[in-house]
Amino acid sequence: MIDPIGSMTSVTLNQNRTVADLRPFPPFVLFDDIQGFNNLPQVKSVFARVVVKFPRHRNSQHFILQDITGAKIEAISNGNNVERFDVLLKQGYTYTLYKVAFCLNWAEVQFRNIVHGLELGLITHTIVEPFTKPIQFPPFPKYLMPFHDVYQQPHKTFVDIIGIVVHLEPLKYIGGRPYKEVVLMDSRSY
Repeated sequence: MIDPIGSMTSVTLNQNRTVADLRPFPPFVLFDDIQGFNNLPQVKSVFARVVVKFPRHRNSQHFILQDITGAKIEAISNGNNVERFDVLLKQGYTYTLYKVAFCLNWAEVQFRNIVHGLELGLITHTIVEPFTKPIQFPPFPKYLMPFHDVYQQPHKTFVDIIGIVVHLEPLKYIGGRPYKEVVLMDSRSY
């Protein structure tokens, strides 16, 4: 501010300013680090890749997320948050997620075999940023299911396996839905 004499003088700012609440973000964790089921829900921050983005169903949407160790967890958005996270999260992209809630997975049937008893809640306070760190995510998951365990899983179970593709049928449409038959062989060839 210039005074009437034309010199520069210091200006005292109003002491009654309001500033944004700058609380630190919750600590970063890996999916397997959350062990204590007694003190849930816990609000944490994570680095995660969206491996699978399931279609919206009524007032919820499910995702499968993978952390930097290859561990996976199911993430769920509910209610008013569904549209927000449907737009923000894209399959195959990696994000920094602040203020996510780790909760017990109360589903009666674990229809996605991802070796985790918890789910990650995408809540109103969750902040999503693009992942910009120079950390590489593993190209494959941490837990792979053996072939002999796949037979024991219910129909339409989400599993991670590794094998050799022996036969691949062309894409067909049966009942208006895409269908492709694939024959896999275990690397031990039995």
